[in-house]
Amino acid sequence: MTFADIAATFTGERMMTKYTGGRARPSRDEIARLAYQFYETNGRRDGRDVEDWLAAERELTHLMSIFET
Repeated sequence: MTFADIAATFTGERMMTKYTGGRARPSRDEIARLAYQFYETNGRRDGRDVEDWLAAERELTHLMSIFET
């Protein structure tokens, strides 16, 4: 048994479960970049900013939930 093993046992680190304190949501910048990509992909049509934003937020949140596990 190494010193690190002993320290982990005394601090309770060995009994900790999977880390779940990561980001739960994408940042505003990430959403904005993807929403702008949607805007350009859709032919730069005006008036769809909210739809593009919500679609980007939904897609990024979904991707983060997949890669979080």
